[in-house]
Amino acid sequence: MIYGARMKTALESVGHYLSGPGGASHPAIIPPHFLLFELITEGAVYSPDGRDLHGPGTIFAHVSGQSTVSRTPGDGHYACMAARFRLQRRARHFVWPRVFQWESVSEALRFSEEILFAFHHTDLDHDVLGDLIWSQFRFRLEEFRRSARHRALPPLVADVMHHMERHHAEPLGVEDLATAFGLSASHLHAQFRKHVGMTPHQHLILERMRAARHRLVTTKDPIKSIARDVGYANPENFCRAFKMHCGLTAAAYRRKFIPYGNRISPD
Repeated sequence: MIYGARMKTALESVGHYLSGPGGASHPAIIPPHFLLFELITEGAVYSPDGRDLHGPGTIFAHVSGQSTVSRTPGDGHYACMAARFRLQRRARHFVWPRVFQWESVSEALRFSEEILFAFHHTDLDHDVLGDLIWSQFRFRLEEFRRSARHRALPPLVADVMHHMERHHAEPLGVEDLATAFGLSASHLHAQFRKHVGMTPHQHLILERMRAARHRLVTTKDPIKSIARDVGYANPENFCRAFKMHCGLTAAAYRRKFIPYGNRISPD
C-alpha cells in the first residue's frame, strides 16, 4: 500500500511523458517526502514489479524510494501525465494502492489534458489544481473499489443484481427471480446471504431507495409519483420503507438536501 498525505500536500509539478520504443530507458526513483501519480494516457506499460500490463486510464501511485513505470512489451511505447506532490512528514495520511483504474478511459484522457493545460497555460492557483487532482483520484479510487467488489461476486449473483438495478420498479419476487435465472428460491437466497450480506428482497429495497433519493433531490415530482415510479403502488408503504432505510421521511430528506427546499410545493 502507498501512503500519501491528505490536506497537507503541495503540488510541485505536472508533466507529460512519452516514452520511446520499448519504454523508458530506466525508471525514476521517487525522492524522500514526495508522492508521484502517473496516469497512463497512451500505449501499455508493465507495473513496477513487472507482473501486469496496464493501458490508458491506469493510475500509479509511487512514494519515496519506489520506482516509476518504465517497461513496455516489445517495441511498444506509453505516455502518461505525471503529477508530483510534496508530503509533510507529520501530516494525517491516506492509504493509496500502488495501482488502480479510472473506469472511464475517455474521462481520464480529458482530465489529463485539462490539468496539463491548466498548470502550464493558465494562471490558476497550483494549490487549487493540487486539490482537484487529489480529490479526483480519490473519487476514481472509490469507483474502482466499488467495481472491484462487484467483479468479485459470482457471475450469477452479479447478473441478478444487475437485473434488479435495471428493473427495480417492477414487482420482482424472489421466486420469479430464481426462476428467471434457473435457480431455486432457497439457493438464490443463500447465495445473496453469502456474497452480498443481505437477502434478494433487501437488495431490491436498497435499489429502490437509491433511485428514490436521487429523484427526491433532482426533481420536483410529487412523492406519490416517485413512490410509484420506484416500485411502490402504495405510497404509505414507500414512506415507511424510506424512513426505515434513510432515517428521515421522504419530504424531510428532500428539504434537507435540496437548496431552498422550502420553495418546493409540498406533496
